[in-house]
Amino acid sequence: MKVFLVLAASLRSGGGRSCCLSMFVQFNWNSQRRVKPGGLWKWLLLFVGFPLLELWLILKLGAVMGWGVTLWLILMTGVIGGTLAHRQGFATIQKIQIELSQGRMPAGALFEGLLILVAGLVLITPGILTDSIGFCLLIPPVRALICRRLIKSVGSKFQGAPGSAPSTGARPAQNLDGDDVIDV
Repeated sequence: MKVFLVLAASLRSGGGRSCCLSMFVQFNWNSQRRVKPGGLWKWLLLFVGFPLLELWLILKLGAVMGWGVTLWLILMTGVIGGTLAHRQGFATIQKIQIELSQGRMPAGALFEGLLILVAGLVLITPGILTDSIGFCLLIPPVRALICRRLIKSVGSKFQGAPGSAPSTGARPAQNLDGDDVIDV
């Protein structure tokens, strides 16, 4: 720990409140504590690290199986995945239409449609990991599990949000006839 502080002290810029030692570690000089890293490293990992990993896997697969088989495999996963996503997407559109015609909000079907769209986009992208993720998203039980978690996450973020109706704890009235009208 002392080595870290000596290193941090030697890297401190004059008058600065924080010093970025690397992309992953920041140090707050006022409170003498580490600061959570910013979102830059996540985007860098997504757009640089992930494609490099995909390229490495494709090169390893090409060395093991041969380049012709690897190229054929990449093309076929794109075609098969696109076809599956297309069919499941139309089935989801029909599910959305049915739920809307019955007067229900199709939240689950909308999230399923979003996941199918992501699966189709990921399957068109050449790569081993992206194809694995895309095919997993096309498996209905996996997609249903992810949809439930997304709905729970999004629902909890909107409860208590500014502009949302406050919860009074009151329940709607039961068994009201059409004649029960109260004018105020």
